[in-house]
Amino acid sequence: MGDIRDAALGYLLRPVYSLYAWRLEKQISAKQMPSHIGFILDGNRRWARSRNVPSALGHRMGYHKAKEVLDWCWKQKINTVTVYALSLDNIQKRSPSEVAGLISLVEQAVQELTEDERIRKEVRVKIIGSRDVLPPSLLEKVVQLENLTASNNMFNLFMAVGYSGRAEIVDAIKKIVREAREGKLTENELNEQTVSAYLYTAGAEDPDLILRTGGETRLSDFLPWQAIYSEFVFIDVPWPEFRFIDFLRAIRTYQQKERRKGG
Repeated sequence: MGDIRDAALGYLLRPVYSLYAWRLEKQISAKQMPSHIGFILDGNRRWARSRNVPSALGHRMGYHKAKEVLDWCWKQKINTVTVYALSLDNIQKRSPSEVAGLISLVEQAVQELTEDERIRKEVRVKIIGSRDVLPPSLLEKVVQLENLTASNNMFNLFMAVGYSGRAEIVDAIKKIVREAREGKLTENELNEQTVSAYLYTAGAEDPDLILRTGGETRLSDFLPWQAIYSEFVFIDVPWPEFRFIDFLRAIRTYQQKERRKGG
C-alpha cells in the first residue's frame, strides 16, 4: 500500500518538479557555467543494500545514471567532465568477483562510447589511471577509443579507471626525472605548469567544480593536484538517486561562490 501511495504522490508532484527544474535551468544559464566538472560516483553499494538487492545491481544502476548525467553536462555546454569510475583502491581491496563486475561495466562503457556517433564526432575520450592493473582485453578497447576520438575538440571526457591521485603525481615525477636525466628538462624549467603537463589530465583545465554523492565529504584520492581551487559540493544521496535538480543546484552553488583563486 505504501509503494502505491508513494507512486501516486510522485505522479502528482511531477509537474511541480518539472517547473522547478525549468526555473533552475533558466537561472543558471544566465551566469557563467563551470568548464570542467569532476564527479565522484559514491553510494552505489549503499543504494543496493538499502533495497536488499545485490551490489552488482547498484553498480549497474550507477552506470546508467552516469550516462544520463553526461547528457546533462553536454546539454549545458560543460566542456570537460571527469568521472571517478573505479579507483586503484577499489581494484586492490575489493573482492575479485566485485572487481570483475566493475571491470565488465567499464568494458561495456568503452564499447558503447566507441559505437556512439556523437562521441565519435565530438568528444575526446581518455582513460586515466594505472593501466597495468587493467586486463588486456579492456586496454585494447581503450586504445581504440582514444585513437578514434583523439582529434575531437568539442568536449573532453576523462574516465578515471584504476585511478589514484597520489600514483598520478608519482608517475609524473618519474617522467620528469627521466627527462631530466636525458637532458630534455632542466631544473630552471621545473614549475607547477611543468608538473601539470606530465599528469594524466595534461592539456585540460583544472576542475572548477567537484561533486560527490553518497554523503561522504572527502576527495578519496581524486585529482589532488588539480583540485586545489575547485569548488566542492557534497550531496547526501546515493549516486543512482542523483537527480537533475541536484545537478542544477550544484551548479548554482558553484555560481554563487566568489572564485578568487588566492587573489
